[in-house]
Amino acid sequence: MPAGGGSASRGGEPIAASSEATPRAAGPAARPPDTPQPPRLRRVRLPADRLRLAAAVALALLLAAIGIVGYRAGCDLRPEIAHRAAAIPRFLLSVVQVGAFLTVIGVPTLLAVERLVKREAEQVVDAVAAVALSYLAAIGVNLVTSHYVGSELSQGLGGPTPMQVHLAVGVAAVSILGFSRSWMRSLFYSAAGLGGLAVVLLGDDSVTGVLLSILLGRIVAVGWLCARGAVDTRPGVRRVLEELNRAGLRAHPGTLRVLDPGTEGTRRFRVSAECAANGHREVLDLSVLDQGQRAAQLPSRLWQWIRLRGPARRRSFLSLRRSVESEVLMAMAVAAAGVRTPALRAARQVDQDTALLAYDHVDAPRVRDLPHNAFTDRFHREVWDLWQRLRSRQLAHRELTLDHLLLDRNGRLWLTDVGYGAITAEDVLCRLDGAELLVCLALRVGVDRATEQAVAALGPGTVASLLPLMQPILFTEETAKALKRERALDVVGTIRERIIALHPEADVQPIMLERVRPRTVLSVVGGAIAFYLLATQLTGFQVPQLDTWQAWAWVGGAVLASATTYVAAALNLIGCVKERLPFRTAVGAQVAAAFAGLVAPGAVGGLAVNTRYLQRAGIPVARAVTSVGVSQVIAFACYLLLLLLFSAFAGSRQKEGGSLSAVTPSATVTGVIVVLAVLCVLIAAVPRLRMMVMKRVRPLITDVWPEVLQVARSPRKLVQAVGGALALPLAASVCLWASVNAVSGSDVGLAAMGVAYLVAKALGSLVPTPGGIGGIEAALTAGLTAAGIPSAVAATAVIVFRLLTWWLPVIPGWFAFTTLQRRGAL
Repeated sequence: MPAGGGSASRGGEPIAASSEATPRAAGPAARPPDTPQPPRLRRVRLPADRLRLAAAVALALLLAAIGIVGYRAGCDLRPEIAHRAAAIPRFLLSVVQVGAFLTVIGVPTLLAVERLVKREAEQVVDAVAAVALSYLAAIGVNLVTSHYVGSELSQGLGGPTPMQVHLAVGVAAVSILGFSRSWMRSLFYSAAGLGGLAVVLLGDDSVTGVLLSILLGRIVAVGWLCARGAVDTRPGVRRVLEELNRAGLRAHPGTLRVLDPGTEGTRRFRVSAECAANGHREVLDLSVLDQGQRAAQLPSRLWQWIRLRGPARRRSFLSLRRSVESEVLMAMAVAAAGVRTPALRAARQVDQDTALLAYDHVDAPRVRDLPHNAFTDRFHREVWDLWQRLRSRQLAHRELTLDHLLLDRNGRLWLTDVGYGAITAEDVLCRLDGAELLVCLALRVGVDRATEQAVAALGPGTVASLLPLMQPILFTEETAKALKRERALDVVGTIRERIIALHPEADVQPIMLERVRPRTVLSVVGGAIAFYLLATQLTGFQVPQLDTWQAWAWVGGAVLASATTYVAAALNLIGCVKERLPFRTAVGAQVAAAFAGLVAPGAVGGLAVNTRYLQRAGIPVARAVTSVGVSQVIAFACYLLLLLLFSAFAGSRQKEGGSLSAVTPSATVTGVIVVLAVLCVLIAAVPRLRMMVMKRVRPLITDVWPEVLQVARSPRKLVQAVGGALALPLAASVCLWASVNAVSGSDVGLAAMGVAYLVAKALGSLVPTPGGIGGIEAALTAGLTAAGIPSAVAATAVIVFRLLTWWLPVIPGWFAFTTLQRRGAL
């Protein structure tokens, strides 16, 4: 709820509503000057009405679904309710029903008469229109359900005529007219509840039908308001200026100007007023806070509350009074900290749902609109001095961008819109202000200049402390959009590189303030699908019978092959780094990655552990990330090579004599190649796709490819990198081959197992669950079954394989992880 004090005027034209405060010139047929004129009615489409409409529709759909599902499951309680209600005299229930009907119709009629007496005919017209529409809607639903009497829809909603027309009509009317007295509200809803209960006890309808009737009236009424607009009953300009006069500030209506709306739809005005205490004439910025407009921000606040955790969340949805109190306290605290901010002159409650805040107007442009030459070295120092003042007083602005900074003619900075700030804020919030301010300056003057000036004013250590909070999800919406527009420049990444170059010991690990990510939702959905597929494959699972020496020999071979994968991964990493790395420590890091993979999707845990390991080994962060990328590129190339070779041998045919006649790649791999070819053609033909792919591939070419060439220049490093990349999937394929032979007791081809493993690994990586759990098992079982292995044997072999390659290595992985951390290697 930002305060006033900005300079974002919309053009300086007097608003039309200022005629409320200035009577028209007298004429032959004009009223006398002292006769008050009725205010001109305006219609507004309130966001809160759209929110109410969406909530009512969602609730109605939910109730209808519950009713239909309950009827389909045999949970229709109407016969049981009718049987229990047989002991109640029907005469009594009929009397209650008639009384409720009269009340539900009578209260809206009384409200309509009251509105007409007050000359509020437009609301009565809206109410009549909503009543007519709700009547037609209820009758229409009853006609449809009576035509399909035996359908699940009809029975689930409550029978042939589930809609109680009088309830729908009454609720529609009161939704438009409102209640002028609390006893009317209580009487209406009590009568509606008793009437609905009587209808249910008489067996004429179900609870679902009664509730849907009420919701139908609500939906029609609010939908009418959304379509046509509600009569603006908020206090007009005259009422606001009268409240300002009561505060000792006599406003001049002819000077009133409208400003751009503030956050949450706050109405903002600028007016010239005379102070009653000293007679001075001053210019004020007014912020009119409306509860109805603020309610429209509830969905975004709720989503932010779900997605973020800890101090990163904005303050909860406060009442109007508490919001005003918080803004007043923040304005006083900022002024006490020695930061220039528009002085708060008045805080008044206009009515129950509206409040007024008046600030001194600062005649200065916003920093965002200044020319480039205004961003001098002195200006940068003053900006960071302002941030340090706020931080030293534990004050967080929460929207510290160039839009909320003003620069006056004397070169002094002013801070505006402090309403969202936090007092006694945690240091994380203060650093978040600094991180967003640095990003905004970098977007305006360039990364190099902004970073150099910040380091000169704060020192490299303080600037480095902002790195963990440079997460666009934590910034304001305007800053996040600006970063998306400049995505090709990678502003945040470039700032991080500049600071690390100045302060190599900086901690760049982001602070985890995001509770739920879209990736997390995708993980839950993908994991559920994968587990469902896995459950269908494991219906025939049986405990493996390892009762022969041959079976145990195969198990031992599988264990050895699983251990070899960690040695191969270490060789691949060592070969991609110019520096000499200890072999034992590198192998330990790969074992530790098995523990990290328990909580990270796919290979994310391994990438993070390897990057951290290289950083601790003395390699700069940028080159550590690049080296890990080189290892992934080489591993991917070797992965494709092995897939083609395994596919070729797995699809081979033999003549009757047993000799090899031809080598035919499998249909699966051929299909994959065809799909990739089609995708490449589409990307090349569609300019938008081509640009998107180039943006992602260009960093790979510019950063990773030079390192790949550097590795290729050293025969020893090339052998280590390529050998490890080939040995890793080969050893995993041998492990799967041995696991199948140990369970089945029969010899199966290694090439077929290699194809099954490599394809399953690729498909399982699409499931964003830790270690690809669920997806890999389902894909492996399906692949082995397609290779001719019985489904029960395939499921058992997959469990043995995953036990040896993913579950059991977690235990030594934890020991390796803790040991390397204790030694400072992780």
